[in-house]
Amino acid sequence: DNSNEKEYECLPERVNRGGSAVAVDRRLHFWEAMICGAISRSAAQTIMHPTNTMKTILQSSRKSPGKAPLTVMSFTKWKHAKHLSRGAGAQLILSIPHGAVNFAVLELVRRQMNNIVSRSPYADVINRNFGAGMDFLSSALSTICCSVVSTPQMMICDNIMAGTYPNLIVATKSLAKDKGIAGFYTGWWPGIAGKIPSYGLTWTLFEQVKRIRSSMSDRPAKDIENSIMGCIASATTVCVMIPMDTVKTRLVTQMNYPDLVPYKGINDCFRRVLKEEGAGAFYRGLAPRLLSVVPMIGIQFGVYEFTKKFMLAKDSQTSLEPVRGHVSKAEMTRMAEEAQLERSAKKKRLLQEMAMEVAADDDQPFPAPY
Repeated sequence: DNSNEKEYECLPERVNRGGSAVAVDRRLHFWEAMICGAISRSAAQTIMHPTNTMKTILQSSRKSPGKAPLTVMSFTKWKHAKHLSRGAGAQLILSIPHGAVNFAVLELVRRQMNNIVSRSPYADVINRNFGAGMDFLSSALSTICCSVVSTPQMMICDNIMAGTYPNLIVATKSLAKDKGIAGFYTGWWPGIAGKIPSYGLTWTLFEQVKRIRSSMSDRPAKDIENSIMGCIASATTVCVMIPMDTVKTRLVTQMNYPDLVPYKGINDCFRRVLKEEGAGAFYRGLAPRLLSVVPMIGIQFGVYEFTKKFMLAKDSQTSLEPVRGHVSKAEMTRMAEEAQLERSAKKKRLLQEMAMEVAADDDQPFPAPY
């Protein structure tokens, strides 16, 4: 089919996080990316929900006179451990549209940017020198677009996990009753202010780790090595950005403390927490944050790659069907062997891309090539 051949020939090369180009047979359609994103996002967030709840409770708890602050060890007691399942249902339901929009928009932005670059006579130079910057820009645009659904999810789920509301229905009604639609977007600015730099830092660190590894060995990095480098970069970013994440959580959940003076904004929250509770308050949720983010990256990415390969494998199966006329048995056998070789090559390319597509945090674990 000449039309199909033209479609594949016109596809630009994909820009990786490292700035290198990798040829692909085709990209996911918008609806396919939505399905893959919805499945992978909901699976990862649901599995890692208890550690995320622990992080939110530790970050949102404010200092009270005569009462010791909560720690990770506090959750070894049942009276605290029983709260780790709070908001699991809401997280599952709301993570579906979040993942769908996040991945679909990211794939679309990447495709448009790659189309523009591929037309330039300096495409190779741009990919090599500005690949990371292009990926950061695509992640930022995707994060902003995705905030339409991710911010309400954050407002609802964080407040349920912190104990402000008992369930999804009550949280939705209460936020809408108090402030209308604007109530679901109260945490928009602190959320965006934390996500965009965290993604940029993740990929900068990832590139530095890759360069160090390349200086130590001439052979290409294995898949597991790329995964480990991505996890190192993500874990480092979490340690650096945890104060901003704590500020975001405090601002989003402060309605849980109506008797205390509310924070006026990011700067006021940061100054007051530092003055009233000390620098250690910013790092109360660090351990559960690391425990939730790093495994979540692996889970979400693994599920996304599995569903992505399933979608793309349909092309190999349909390619065996004759387009017109009769095809002999020998010809069908030859086509089947060629299709098998193509599937094997495609799997290798997809696996090589896997570790590059790691996110910085659990709000958007895949602004990649995470």
